[in-house]
Amino acid sequence: MIIIGITGGIASGKSTVSKIFQQEHNAYIFDADKEAKLLLLNKKISEEILHTFSDLKSTDPVSMSKIVFKNKENQQKLNAILHPAVNVELLKRIEKIRHEKKHTIFIVDAALIIEGGSYRYYHESGAYIILLTSSKSIRIQRALSRGNLSEESIKERMDLQWDDDKKKDYVDYILENNDSLDQLKSSTTFLVKEIRENAQTS
Repeated sequence: MIIIGITGGIASGKSTVSKIFQQEHNAYIFDADKEAKLLLLNKKISEEILHTFSDLKSTDPVSMSKIVFKNKENQQKLNAILHPAVNVELLKRIEKIRHEKKHTIFIVDAALIIEGGSYRYYHESGAYIILLTSSKSIRIQRALSRGNLSEESIKERMDLQWDDDKKKDYVDYILENNDSLDQLKSSTTFLVKEIRENAQTS
């Protein structure tokens, strides 16, 4: 089973590419953001977050976004709580899916593979990292079309993430997503072929 991390900034197309992998290339998807939100329902983790952020009254996503995405320090504090727990669940899931032998590819859809330092695990374990890139203006329009964030909030989140140029040194493949969905599907299919070939020879 090939393990691939898909990373990139907000609205770069991670979920879209993950779905292409799932629907067309027999991949299992581990959505790190969804897994983190599920962990917020864990009483121990929720209490630790509320204790860490004294201004926070609830761990619901709306309340958290107002506090956590205001600055890098707050984001780092939250990540220090959530990332280890998400990684524990990730390793369990990889073993489960590998044992079931139903999927040939395991995708980790995660925005902060590089910023959070978990890229080291991918390099050490023989997994691959794909960086999704897209122009800022396109990403802002995509994020606005979702209807759940203001332009100010989107730009705040962008500012907390590394620029694509800085991330490129840490990844194995770069996938541009500035064109149509058909173009993205074509590029993804080509990339899957290349990754499978590399996996066979390594």
